[in-house]
Amino acid sequence: MSTLSPSTIQLAGKNYTVADLLQESDEYIRLEAAEQCFALTALINDPSLLVRCAVARKKIGHDVLVSDIDWQVRATVAKNCTDSRFLDILARDSHEFVRFVVVKRGYALDYLVNDTDEEIASIARYQLQYQQAA
Repeated sequence: MSTLSPSTIQLAGKNYTVADLLQESDEYIRLEAAEQCFALTALINDPSLLVRCAVARKKIGHDVLVSDIDWQVRATVAKNCTDSRFLDILARDSHEFVRFVVVKRGYALDYLVNDTDEEIASIARYQLQYQQAA
């Protein structure tokens, strides 16, 4: 489990290049590579949501992952993102948990105060009230 060079990594006793890793069928090998920050840009489009979430946690590929088909990946982007453009997009996400993550971060409160999910709207109202009192 150690990195050999910038273009090769050793995982589970085997050396992998980026091309080898992309052909690897074991998602846990690809996940471990992402956790070790190897081939992150290549793993942005990995078929495994676990791998894509790991990439998002490393703050790579948010421009692509903000539109991921899986809400769990988008929620991971919402938790780890610092770019207001992406947080604006995620504040309007179709999945309530993604919007919940955004509101818990205290972002887009003026927008989320009118959210269709009452819990999200309530959190936004509370945080706005707290900000005004401070």
